[in-house]
Amino acid sequence: MKSYKEQLEEIQKAISDILSGAQEASYNGQKVKKADLNVLFTQEKYLRGKVSRDPSGGGDGESGGGTSSGRSGIRVRGITPV
Repeated sequence: MKSYKEQLEEIQKAISDILSGAQEASYNGQKVKKADLNVLFTQEKYLRGKVSRDPSGGGDGESGGGTSSGRSGIRVRGITPV
């Protein structure tokens, strides 16, 4: 799978294409519409977050891949002090 950085670049290219008038294309008499801008903007925001946490590009795009965000160990919640 592509890295988060590569995915972000593709999303940004798709957004740019749509904004420059390439929302729809015709092929053999059939119209094809690219993704909705709102969906692309949402995905772009998500990927920007992933890339900003890992400047190297965000691993392989799969859960648990890539460099850690600096946190490790066990998280403990809901403890009542004695």
